[in-house]
Amino acid sequence: MPELPDLVHLVKVLAPVLPGRTVVRVAVREPIVLRVLVPGSSFAPALEGRTFAGVERHGPFVRFALDGGLELIVHHMLTGRFQLAPAGSKPLAHLCFSLDLDNSSSLRYGDEKRMGKVYLVREGSREGIPGWREQGVDILSPAFTRESFERLIAGRRDQVRVFVMDQSTLSAIGNAYADEILFAAGIHPKTPCNRLAEERRGRLYEAIRGVIAWGIDEVERAGQPLEDKVRDHVKVRNRLGEPCPVCGTTIRRIGVLGYDAFFCPRCQPAEGTVGGKRAIPW
Repeated sequence: MPELPDLVHLVKVLAPVLPGRTVVRVAVREPIVLRVLVPGSSFAPALEGRTFAGVERHGPFVRFALDGGLELIVHHMLTGRFQLAPAGSKPLAHLCFSLDLDNSSSLRYGDEKRMGKVYLVREGSREGIPGWREQGVDILSPAFTRESFERLIAGRRDQVRVFVMDQSTLSAIGNAYADEILFAAGIHPKTPCNRLAEERRGRLYEAIRGVIAWGIDEVERAGQPLEDKVRDHVKVRNRLGEPCPVCGTTIRRIGVLGYDAFFCPRCQPAEGTVGGKRAIPW
């Protein structure tokens, strides 16, 4: 799944080159990912001849503005990915649709599991997009202060990993960086939020800011094509059975609300056990 650092990189790459480009041809292979919310319109005819006006991110969504008052809004879900390539180049694996542009390049969307959602809407008419209006505070925005974080976590009794991944509260942290944040903060994924003292809440807040900034830097530094998932830099995510990079203890995996969570049992001890060592991977 593209996570926040991946989406930041995606927008950084596309925002300077897409505006002003016109869609000259649309090819659809997997219409199951499409949601056309413009009455009387269909996907390809509505987009052909349109010119891109801008690209921006809203939580886990990427919004493409087009002339004529249309918006293409994409939620990648688990396996969605974009590719920007010459129009005649090898098609992206699991291609769902492609938009050939007037400069002989092609913007393509592929999705192995076809779970992504691609919405075509009138500008500003986003009420039919689940999750759009429910996004919490953007953790990359100036609004994400220590004071706002304390208000958001106050009174929460759920497990800390659930809180961190609650997009209606914090927008928007996915599985991989949730694990990295808790590892950096030295907090066990199943720790109840109301068991976090002020000092540990401070560590969590700083870890959110620091790990996401580190992830953004690492994705940009890798310089991989947009369609590639950059995860070589992660410390615990999907490192089951490997030694912790801080203490050497074997990385473990547990389930948290139906999701796999990876952690170091020594650096992130469960409540009621001894140990604990803050890891700072960025």
